[in-house]
Amino acid sequence: MLELVYYTRKNCQLCDDGREQIKLALSELRYNKVKLTSFDIDEDDRLQQEYMVRVPVLKHKGEVVQEGLIDFVRVYDYLKEYLGKSKI
Repeated sequence: MLELVYYTRKNCQLCDDGREQIKLALSELRYNKVKLTSFDIDEDDRLQQEYMVRVPVLKHKGEVVQEGLIDFVRVYDYLKEYLGKSKI
């Protein structure tokens, strides 16, 4: 199971667009064993302080995959490399 964490906030067009880019990358890879957990940073003071000017932020295994502007190519390339290495 591939577990991704996505930090976002309400009324954030970049966040909505980023979620679509993530879905497109996963669809293109034809990989569906994914748990995408989203956190609204405005519901947690600590998250808001850490990510306020950075959202959206996509993380995998605690490392930032991409932040600010989530694009298909970066997400696709990262996941393709990870899935190739891990043989999930």
